Amino acid sequence: MTIVICSKSAWLPAVRREHAIAASAARAGHQVVLIEAPADIRALAGSRTRRAWIAGLRQVMSEEPPGVCVLPQATLVPGHVSDLAQTIDARRLRRSLRAVLRDVEDASGGSPGDARSVVVATQPWQWPAVSAMPAARRVFDCADDWRALIPRRARAFDALYRRIARDADAVVLTSARLVDAFPGAAISVVPNGAAEELLESPLGPPASELRMVYAGTLSERFDAPLLAAVLDRLGDWSVELYGECRYARRGSAPAGELEQLLRQHRGRASWHGPIDRARLAEALDRGRVLIAPHRAELSLGQDSMKLYDYAARGRPIVCTPGALGERAHVDAVGVIEAATATEFAAGVVGADPEASEARRRWAVDNRWESRWPRWVEAAMGAPRTVGALS
Repeated sequence: MTIVICSKSAWLPAVRREHAIAASAARAGHQVVLIEAPADIRALAGSRTRRAWIAGLRQVMSEEPPGVCVLPQATLVPGHVSDLAQTIDARRLRRSLRAVLRDVEDASGGSPGDARSVVVATQPWQWPAVSAMPAARRVFDCADDWRALIPRRARAFDALYRRIARDADAVVLTSARLVDAFPGAAISVVPNGAAEELLESPLGPPASELRMVYAGTLSERFDAPLLAAVLDRLGDWSVELYGECRYARRGSAPAGELEQLLRQHRGRASWHGPIDRARLAEALDRGRVLIAPHRAELSLGQDSMKLYDYAARGRPIVCTPGALGERAHVDAVGVIEAATATEFAAGVVGADPEASEARRRWAVDNRWESRWPRWVEAAMGAPRTVGALS
């Protein structure tokens, strides 16, 4: 079977749900093509990102471990910006999908109706292109409520959700809280899971320094002003941030509120940029406490990968209410939730710094490799009862 994934990010760093799906599929012996999120015209401002944009224009496919074929992309304006941008970007993605599926057909000697190909969209504005691939099985894998993330486009995304519900062969959600957005669809709920890379190394002693660590995307969801207020209250503590910036209209650059945090607490707050899973365990273990200061209204529909990453390292976790998704999972891991800067600071100081074997066991019991068979079963047409997976 060939699985083509229209990703919401580049292949590197391979830290997202679609990366886990791609890697698991490749290890299971499937042919996998991951079509990267396109670099847009803002990439021309920097030398490194300019190279990525040019590579996207050339569309030279490479093979990455563990056997995933990665196809770079380039566009002028991201497809989520407007109806016109969505239409233009759908044409770009449709051409790429047709080329990939044609190559698959030529290599296998199959026919255009070969049902062994599965095409997966991860963002709603990708759906017009994916739905135009009738020869393949069309799947929507939804890890976020995009209406909440980009509220000015909420009406357009809601219409795309309804279209997906009508057209998709399968809809796979990370959380049952989004079921109502896809009326009548063949829905399965498959949560995220802990990465093997974070479970391989043993738990270490508490970090010797008073340090918080955050690992994840830095976007409007990340509450930089709240973290600045927490640092104001914790004069002996520092924080290290790992992850790529994905702020609206900023490309890969920090937004003003993040720049202010780093400037206001220079020497105590540092941003290290993206980090891959091979180095993530070491970075997380630098933290005495792992944190998730997120705006709850931008975390709807999530089952946060961050919770699994953090739990796999056993460290105490402090977050804002609703930041890490499923209530049952948050409770099982023993997360400390705090709504205000004062409460958050108290949670950090009061957290037991010893790595918790209970958190680690939960991560082991909820590793991604145990999710993969359920995901592929759902994608191939055997939807389970909503809420049945934990």
